[in-house]
Formats: sequence, structure tokens, C-alpha cells
Amino acid sequence: MPRNSTTGIIFLNPSEYFQGAVSGAVANLRLKVSEHAQHYIVQLLHHFIAAENLIPIDGEGKPADTLTQRLALALEEVKAEQRAAKLRQLGDYSLYVAGFFSDSLSRKLVDVDYYIGMGGAAYENVARLEEKKNRSALFLELSHKFPNFVEVLSQISEETGFNPESHRDLLRVYDLWLKTGSKKFANQLVKAGINPTVSKKKSGTDDT
Repeated sequence: MPRNSTTGIIFLNPSEYFQGAVSGAVANLRLKVSEHAQHYIVQLLHHFIAAENLIPIDGEGKPADTLTQRLALALEEVKAEQRAAKLRQLGDYSLYVAGFFSDSLSRKLVDVDYYIGMGGAAYENVARLEEKKNRSALFLELSHKFPNFVEVLSQISEETGFNPESHRDLLRVYDLWLKTGSKKFANQLVKAGINPTVSKKKSGTDDT
């Protein structure tokens, strides 16, 4: 595990945080899902740290902000590899939104079931287009257990306080703590579910 050489504090990097959150949610919900699928969900969380990844761009450089538009963009692709990539993006987006925005979706005309249906179908089509058996099996699992993975993301949001509005700020705090060893930033990480452990009796910057 990486260590801040100045403060002697051992820290969890974002990958470890996401991995712990996903495995913890899977255990709490008592779900039977593969490690491959759990790793994919960790990667998905990393991907959506960048806000621009939520809205893909069409051929004219315009944002596609509805599931129907995203599906149309995928089906326009002639090559199977590119079509699979855009269908995967649709599945990823549907899963992320259904998991983290289920409460807000309940107040709209398009509810969470629509996202589950679209996302599951997108992943199933990716599975059919994938030539590698292990990749095909992964997306088939994501498709068949799509509602379960929505539960996993919802559990992460509820239990750890991790949500789309705050996770980019969380990683900024992590970066600042890594550079400064600040107690203030360390406390903010603890509140967010990341528990840095003091390995030596050294204190960070006292700026609380």
C-alpha cells in the first residue's frame, strides 16, 4: 500500500476505495456475482469521475443526452467493434444513472425501469458482438444481473455517502491530503469512508 513519506500515513488510493465499496456492497446485499464483474464496476466508477464521460458526442459534435439518442448513435456504427463500444457506453451510462439517480428518476416521466431495460439490452447486444468468450460472458452477466448491479451502486451511495455530486471533490481532497498530509483533509476522507491509518507517531499539518 502506498505511503506518504513525509507524514508516514498509509492511504487508500481511489482504486482501493472503489474496490472496497463495491465488494462491501456485494457482501451486504448477499449477491452472487463474479470478481470479473465487480472489477468492471470499479472501472465504471473511475470512468465517470470525468463529467464529460456522462454525455457522449455525436458525429456533428453535439451532445446526445437521451437514451434513445445514444442507442441511435450506436446503431449507426457500421463496424461491429465500434457498435459494441457505443452499446457498452449506453449500458454503462444506464447503470450509473439508475444506481445513483434512482430517487430523481422517480419524479420524471422516464423511470428507473426504463434505464434498467435499456442498459440490460445494451449489455446483451455487446455480449453477442464480443468475439472473446470471457468478455462475452462478462457482458452477459452484466445484462442478466443488471438490477443487482443497480442495487450495488445504490448501496454504495447510501452506505458510504459516495454520490455523483461529491466524488470528484473527494478525489481532489485525497490529492490535497496526499501532497500535504493535512489533518483536515484526512478527517474529510474518513467521513467519506476512506480511513487513512497513521503508521508512525507523526502528525500532519495542523490546519484544523
